[in-house]
Amino acid sequence: MKKKLRDFCFSHWYFLVTAALVLIQAVFSLRFMGRQYFSLDEVSQIGFIAKRNSWSDIINYYLTSEVTNLPLWPLLAAVWYRMVPYGEGWMRLLTVILTSLAMIVLIKAAEAFRDRMTGMLMALLLCISSALMHLCSLTFRVHAFWMLFTALVLLFYFRRLRSMGKESIRETVILGFMMAGLAYSHYFGCLMIVYLFLTDTVLFFMKRIKGIFIISYLIGGGLLLPWFIIMMVRHTMVLNEFWPKTPTFASIPKALSYVVSHDEVIFILLLLAMIVSLLSFTEGVLNGAADSEWRFIRLSFAFMPLIFITADYIYSAHINVSGGIFVYRYFLSVMPAALLSVALLIKELTEAVSGKFSISAFLSYGTVILFLLIYVGSGNYYIDVKDEVSAPYDNTYGNVRDRIEDDGRLFDEKTMIAINANRANADGFEEYYLEYGGSGRDVYVVSNEDSDIADRIKSADHIYIYQVMKGTPDVYTDIMGDSFKETSFDENLGLYEYERVK
Repeated sequence: MKKKLRDFCFSHWYFLVTAALVLIQAVFSLRFMGRQYFSLDEVSQIGFIAKRNSWSDIINYYLTSEVTNLPLWPLLAAVWYRMVPYGEGWMRLLTVILTSLAMIVLIKAAEAFRDRMTGMLMALLLCISSALMHLCSLTFRVHAFWMLFTALVLLFYFRRLRSMGKESIRETVILGFMMAGLAYSHYFGCLMIVYLFLTDTVLFFMKRIKGIFIISYLIGGGLLLPWFIIMMVRHTMVLNEFWPKTPTFASIPKALSYVVSHDEVIFILLLLAMIVSLLSFTEGVLNGAADSEWRFIRLSFAFMPLIFITADYIYSAHINVSGGIFVYRYFLSVMPAALLSVALLIKELTEAVSGKFSISAFLSYGTVILFLLIYVGSGNYYIDVKDEVSAPYDNTYGNVRDRIEDDGRLFDEKTMIAINANRANADGFEEYYLEYGGSGRDVYVVSNEDSDIADRIKSADHIYIYQVMKGTPDVYTDIMGDSFKETSFDENLGLYEYERVK
């Protein structure tokens, strides 16, 4: 029996190791997914897909006032929202599932690019990525969905590259539909498709791939084009202005570090991977290496994070300062490329020490590297998780709801609840925390975008203002004038309370 078990483990070591690493990430995500109230962006997401909205209302939202996001994830989220019971954990279960699937696909993609050792190292790097868990698994937003389609594109892209020069129509078409899914997930996903197109264009001129590669991009871009045209015609959102701050040159290394979860060792390995890929490509060009195309592909992926981040910096800091798009989480698309490059470097360092890879070499040198990386990453990964769930989340919607309920004024017709945020955020707060999560009774939350603020203030004797964004609630206090006095301000909650002066 012991021999059979040993033989099974020995023959299935790759599956067991990678499955265990995916399971570790999933278990931690499941453990923490319901431990905190929704953030501002998550509440806004609920507002976009609110149960009161029809499917056409949701689509119309993303064609007019929420055009910086795309519709595929919201439609899936809306279905999920209408199926599961109340609770942040139930909502985030969807993103935990999507993140686990993304990890599995990324492991297969790394394996397709090189070999099983690369796939196993990719599994480890994904497992210890705190950015992946916090941004994808523990956030009810598009990121996990976007990561999954990024992974699918990379998997089918690498499989097509394995047929380099003999690409089939079938695999080219499948890749195109995966690109369409990515394009409908996030606009930075579209930028990744453009990057892959440029890489393929170079390979085409190197006479390594056939011209049918263009079919993938025609499908991916062609399916998105009708939506984009309709959006440009119907949009009501101002597109030449955006909320992110103007980045500085120092933002480039900070963003690059963010991609690898601010893990200093992995960050250094990423920089080394860039240098090694550049030296390898240069050597291949000078010596006319037979594998020059693969050296170029590796160079392309190793520098993808830096090129994305630098291009975004140039655009946001020097071309369109008022409408910059330099947001760290937007660089989620390049995380797989960064981790793949690090995995390749670690594999080569292991082989340089132990010779050609074998299971015995893995058990000796590879295991040491695994434990070193887990140790290094664990301080980032596990401590971050602990801090994330144990921090005093006082400035949250759920706690504001609890405070108003404790005061006994939630359903008083003379009580006005206002929020210093947009209409979608108010809708999400109103529906999820005051109606769905409360008694089920109707509660209206006033947004600073509403046109009837003055009328609502006139009919109120008691006003709560939840200060979501920084600053003072001037949009309300200016109208209130001397008719109201401030009776309390909870700095932790960001909650003002006003009474009418009799």
